[in-house]
Amino acid sequence: SGESGAGKTESAKLLLQQIMNLCKGNSQLEKQILQVNPLLEAFGNAQTVMNDNSSRFGKYIQLRFQKNTVRGAKLSEYLLEKSRVVHQDAGERNFHIFYYMFAGLSSEEKEMYGLLDPSLYRYVGGQFGTQDVVQRWKDKYQEVCNALDMVGFQEQEQVDMQAILAGVLSLGNVTFDPEESNGPVKVSEASQGWLKAAAVSHKKMSCCCSPCADARDSIAKMVYGRVFGWIVGKINELLAENVDPEVELREIGILDIFGFENFAVNRFEQLCINLANEQLQHFFNHHIFHIEQAAYKEEGLPWETITFNNNEPILNLFLAKPLGLLSLLDEQSAFPQATDKTFVDKLNSSFKGNLHFQPARGRVLGFSIAHYAGKVQYAAMGFLEKNRDTLPANVRGLFISSITPLLVPLHIHHEQRPILARIKCVDEAHVLRHSLMVLMERLYSANPHFVRCIKPNSQKEPGVVDNQMVLLQLRYNGLLETIRIRRDGFSWRPFFEEFAER
Repeated sequence: SGESGAGKTESAKLLLQQIMNLCKGNSQLEKQILQVNPLLEAFGNAQTVMNDNSSRFGKYIQLRFQKNTVRGAKLSEYLLEKSRVVHQDAGERNFHIFYYMFAGLSSEEKEMYGLLDPSLYRYVGGQFGTQDVVQRWKDKYQEVCNALDMVGFQEQEQVDMQAILAGVLSLGNVTFDPEESNGPVKVSEASQGWLKAAAVSHKKMSCCCSPCADARDSIAKMVYGRVFGWIVGKINELLAENVDPEVELREIGILDIFGFENFAVNRFEQLCINLANEQLQHFFNHHIFHIEQAAYKEEGLPWETITFNNNEPILNLFLAKPLGLLSLLDEQSAFPQATDKTFVDKLNSSFKGNLHFQPARGRVLGFSIAHYAGKVQYAAMGFLEKNRDTLPANVRGLFISSITPLLVPLHIHHEQRPILARIKCVDEAHVLRHSLMVLMERLYSANPHFVRCIKPNSQKEPGVVDNQMVLLQLRYNGLLETIRIRRDGFSWRPFFEEFAER
């Protein structure tokens, strides 16, 4: 855990490499497990103002062992930031894979997928890089192709996947004109070509054009999310253990979750990310302070209780029923007449006097939460729409009748996505709450080890340590109190047998 850009993903990769190395094996399975990372990063990471390779999803990798040999692995993914597909703030980019494709595909392949100059596409903001950056993306594209081959993706699956991603980019350029005042809308004449390029089956595509720009963006987000979920599902099929079910396997799990974020503008996505970090901080506190101090008390050791910053009230603010923030968001999302303003008004009246909630000043539509890592101001615009995650009703039929083979199973079998999509619900907040509950149950049943990553500076510079920034993180993470409990307590507790042998 740690802030965005603190080094969690890099640490997780090093840890994975070390575990594979300690197994002293050189099997195909171990190579495939290591190849999963470049694949997930290409489709799930993006450049933000805080981090050039920021994980825009959470992942939990379960490695299964028989004695010292890896027998299988399973990946769970959490809360992919689908909104990034259709919108990026200044200084940020879309998911890496789009840029890798522009840099790595040959002219013939681009023509096959209908890809034109990257500056033309709204979903990538017309941003491209210097010659050095483009060369790096080209190398990364080759790395992704190698990973797809190594993990076991068929050539046709790879072609279909890239056709779909190219279609998503073209879809973003489709615009609409009203046919008459207050009447229905139609696809603008200027963007008919983009519609044709985006259409998985041009005749069928027209049926979903009427709901307009929001529907267009919803389709793009949904398709990208399904492609990502399909990749994870395929990875799990290929890495599944192939052993006698009677054989007991041991497990090591590595959780690499998105880091705490506080941008100039914080939206629904930052709220979800920061809530997940609140949960992890609470889990850390429980293990380091509650359990440890209870053990000393139980054994009758002289002990002066170490106090720590308990973030339980913040979790209650979010998760309490029926008046927690997420419950109120779901309630408002169920009312067709509700707006982001009615949602904020509801929060202001429900949390009046709460020490961790602060209404926005002036005419700003938003609110602030005093998190364990500091106060974050959230812009409420788009909260209800993102929570509903609406999709035109006739889109399902469109995808089932698609001529692109991959799109059919993507839509029919989307419930097979791990953990999150097994829930038959609409609201993202409900999905978030459930997935966090499942994750925390899994963590509480394990024997945890914590890797706290500290961000050295906010300039994304190597070899520069900002003392005040580091100290702030040590304080809000509870690491200064952790050092005290380790120094004053018993950080190593051998069993009697172990002690006697020594």
